[in-house]
Amino acid sequence: MSNAKLAAFTAALVLAVSSPALAQSAQATLKAPPRITRAQLATWCRNHPKATADCKDVRSDNRQIRSDRKEVAADRKEVKTDLKAGNKKEAKQDAKEVKADRKDLRQDRADRRKDVRDIRKDARK
Repeated sequence: MSNAKLAAFTAALVLAVSSPALAQSAQATLKAPPRITRAQLATWCRNHPKATADCKDVRSDNRQIRSDRKEVAADRKEVKTDLKAGNKKEAKQDAKEVKADRKDLRQDRADRRKDVRDIRKDARK
């Protein structure tokens, strides 16, 4: 790049940064990079009006995943204690609960993946 082009480029950058209105309008029209990282995706979620609903969905899915993991862990613990106590019927019932909770966990993970895909599609627009 020649010195004149470099000087023009830096002057344009300084002008864009110095004016908050220009910076905000430039930020609103920017597209997210095609291969967006998690950090960039989080920043884009905070700054982009289209992404707020999808980002809220992802956050709620994360909460559901955490609660499902806790339920699965608690159910597994119950199965273990029932087996130690010799209660086979109760252990079998708790094993069914573990299976149902794992199914919920898989569904929540799938929902989260779908929401993240939606966000990434919106980011490319």
